[in-house]
Amino acid sequence: MKKRVTIIFISVLTAIFIAACSAGSATDQISADPWSLGLINDSMEMAAAAPMAPPAPMATPMPEMMLMEEAEYGWNDADAMYPAGDWDDSGGLRLTGGAGVTALSAPAADGFAEKIIYSVYAEIETRNFDESIAGVQTLLSRYGAFIENSSISGINYASEFYGWNDFRSAHFSLRVPKDRLDAMTESLESLGNVTHINSNATNITSQFFDTQSRLNSLNIQEERLLDMLSQAKDVPDLIAIEERLGWVRYEIESLTTTLNNWQNQVDYSTLTFNIREVEQFTERTEIHRSYWQQIGDGLMSTIRGTGRFFMNLFKWIIIAAPVLIILAVIGVAALLVVRWKLKAIEKKKAEKAKNAE
Repeated sequence: MKKRVTIIFISVLTAIFIAACSAGSATDQISADPWSLGLINDSMEMAAAAPMAPPAPMATPMPEMMLMEEAEYGWNDADAMYPAGDWDDSGGLRLTGGAGVTALSAPAADGFAEKIIYSVYAEIETRNFDESIAGVQTLLSRYGAFIENSSISGINYASEFYGWNDFRSAHFSLRVPKDRLDAMTESLESLGNVTHINSNATNITSQFFDTQSRLNSLNIQEERLLDMLSQAKDVPDLIAIEERLGWVRYEIESLTTTLNNWQNQVDYSTLTFNIREVEQFTERTEIHRSYWQQIGDGLMSTIRGTGRFFMNLFKWIIIAAPVLIILAVIGVAALLVVRWKLKAIEKKKAEKAKNAE
């Protein structure tokens, strides 16, 4: 009986020992490779890594397999490389050090100002086109602006020679320092009658600083890749690092160009306006007019239009008089020939009638 109890006790202890060993190996397997079992995803990985400091630069070249993992897990993004806990209160990146790596300081205080692109569009009428064009040059000198593009149309020698009403027009697109845009817009009245003004403001603050953060991250990657490139000895590692470095430099150039263009548009606002040559300015009538006032205005507009029509008709007749005289002579001659032919035909018919009798 005692032998049986002893055997049973030893069997139970053996089973417990085997179960403990199996649990320990399973725990080691999970802790060694949790991603392979699907127990930890990318988001859990980022959350777990948040309170940790960024890893120091590697002392040995990054092998090709690690470069592939870098591309797979998105290390080219600042958020993936440096969790939220690695950014200090001033906006700079807190680095633990390492060869060839410097801390990314926060931008200057004025760098966090709102990035807003302002633009203004206006329509202007003028009765003295040449003076208005000269006035544009005066405004450019006064406010430190420059012409981005311009065009002038309607200049025709025949129109000037014959006195035709071929009205001219001009289009200007100016770049104005943002702190002088309002003053220059108000000065447009010196060019003529301003009939329309439209202002627009586009806030690109979020896109600008997101792109700036992305550029800072790429600059850090470039420094680390250069450090690893100087330490690499194997040809495969050199090729992999150089390929990655080429891509990073291309992205740096592209983002730098984008930021420069945005900053230029922020610093220099766009002022666009059209200048039209007219005989008479558009009248600024009262909003509330009586019935008889509306009739009177319409009647005067009709009289002015009729007068312009007959004036233009008379001018056209005078200008075309030589051609009209030639056409009249030809017409009279043709009429005389036709009448002579008709009389000859009638005379022949009369003679035939007498002979028949």
